[in-house]
Amino acid sequence: MKRYYPILGLLLSLGLCACGEWSGDLPEHGLVRINDVVITVEEFNREFKELILEPENPGPGRDLESLKRSYLDQVVERKILAQEARRLGVMISEMEMNQALLEIRKDYPGEGFGERLGQKGITIEQWKGWLEEKLLAEKMMRSARSQPRKVSEQEILQFYEANRSSFQMVERVRARQIVVSDGEEALQLLKRLKKGERFEKLAREKSLGPENVDGGDLGYFSRGEKPPEFDCLFTMEIGSVSEVVKSPYGYHIFKLEGRVGPREIPFEEARSRILQELFQRRNEQEYETWLKGLKEKAKVKVNKELLKS
Repeated sequence: MKRYYPILGLLLSLGLCACGEWSGDLPEHGLVRINDVVITVEEFNREFKELILEPENPGPGRDLESLKRSYLDQVVERKILAQEARRLGVMISEMEMNQALLEIRKDYPGEGFGERLGQKGITIEQWKGWLEEKLLAEKMMRSARSQPRKVSEQEILQFYEANRSSFQMVERVRARQIVVSDGEEALQLLKRLKKGERFEKLAREKSLGPENVDGGDLGYFSRGEKPPEFDCLFTMEIGSVSEVVKSPYGYHIFKLEGRVGPREIPFEEARSRILQELFQRRNEQEYETWLKGLKEKAKVKVNKELLKS
């Protein structure tokens, strides 16, 4: 899948509302000041226009001013994170920069990347500066999120008890199928199965389904996960083969391989899954708290009238 790297669009997210207010004046045409860095309205509009005009990144259907406010929030956060990274001595190595450049150039074959920069009056050194800022902000985010978090055994058990219904498993079956497009062919295959030919062999040779490489193995699934035509499997005996079943997808023959009855997942089995869930929640909460504090300390001034231009 093509990765989205606009020439100027460097995305992160959050709001300006949490930033510290600053009464200092802005220079003429200055849209926003973030600590000691000023972004002019021309710089912002150039970056913003490229972002919203990218065909692979359509706008969310809001009015232009609302889109600009949202994107300005992202730009401010990027600056704040990059500034904090530099304060802490975080650096982008030459290898990291080169890897990022190679990834970006994949979207611009031949001389397309240089031509795109030239069309916008941007030098490669300017672009590398913007790219470094993006990489610094991302590295700062990863660093803040990678701090070890502690989750107690009591918290894990409390989560399990409070969400007991989430650990109830319904009946599941494991099945194989042969699916073909012609009903007469399906009937002939069923006759061959009844004469003793192996289901897996015929599935590999004749079935149109993507699971044919695995002998038609569909794995385990519960009622409702597959189309209604598959429900007959829940009344079959293990090892038995169905009659031909017609569906919008073709003509099926099923074989029931196994069944697991409804059960509750015990705490010990669920523990690692709960621990991961709680760890991710705490990680995100603590990161948001850290980021909020960082933004509250930042001195930010915005010329809202220029944002409307």
